[in-house]
Amino acid sequence: ITSTSALKSLMSQIDTDGDGRIDFDEFVSFSDKAEKIQEEQEQLNGRKAATMIVIGRVKAGVNTKHVNLNRLFQQFGGGGHAKAASCTVRLEDESNAGTVLQGIVDELIEAGLMQQPTVGDFMTSPVLSAKPTMTEKQVEDLFVRYDVRALPVVDDKNDVVGLVTYKEVAAAKQRLWNKEQKRIRQEANRAASNNGESKNPRSYGKDEGKLQERKLGSALKGWMKQHVKTVEASMTMAEVEHILLENDVGCIPVVADGTTQLVGMVTRTDLLRQHRYYPSLHYNNKGFADSIAARKPIIELRRKLKQFDLDED
Repeated sequence: ITSTSALKSLMSQIDTDGDGRIDFDEFVSFSDKAEKIQEEQEQLNGRKAATMIVIGRVKAGVNTKHVNLNRLFQQFGGGGHAKAASCTVRLEDESNAGTVLQGIVDELIEAGLMQQPTVGDFMTSPVLSAKPTMTEKQVEDLFVRYDVRALPVVDDKNDVVGLVTYKEVAAAKQRLWNKEQKRIRQEANRAASNNGESKNPRSYGKDEGKLQERKLGSALKGWMKQHVKTVEASMTMAEVEHILLENDVGCIPVVADGTTQLVGMVTRTDLLRQHRYYPSLHYNNKGFADSIAARKPIIELRRKLKQFDLDED
């Protein structure tokens, strides 16, 4: 931005023949003079002016959800989109480039990267839980009724004491079935060895009691996963994602800060919802995911572009 008088003064300096027009030779001559003057000033000041072009692009993900490059680069006269922008920075001295870049990075971290959602913002809560005294049948009924694949195990004080998944339930049922088959074979062998002799009524009653107790199954505390990893509700999503990958688990119980009190459950599906990897994982948390209606145009565009995908052999 400049004034009219300053612009007319500049044009008069370039137009050396005074014909009111600037030809190529006049422009080259003026540029050479300006460059020479700049070099003299740099020698006097000991500084070398430079121009730095900064181009920024943000990779999609929750860790950079709050980053806005357009707003960040506007202070240098640049702009663009929130996730892709650029600017041109004029430096009085090229040695100032590192300071300017460090300032951009610091502001980027403070304004964007530090604002990460915590586990308490997107975990599944309230969450269903199991008791240590439940049997295989009772736990399986919970899995089938509520269509889940894992449940935290809590005591009477709601403290997390373990975790049970469909794998533990299947293994426990198999052990129970094996014991029952072994009992049937033993009864058959005993009957054959006795040659049909009558059994003592008292002994028969004791065996029936043991049989009924065996059919009820064993307590969950004997075959659940113990000493399971838990996370606190104040942990960031990046930290929990690292724990899930490092321990190769699909879910982790969430406890209140500084305690073992169960407050929720975080799964890989919860993380995928936050990353928005695919639209079929609908998530109605208004604070951390777009509504289904807002995503509809993108979904329609993907459907139209799918016809141009290359066929895989």
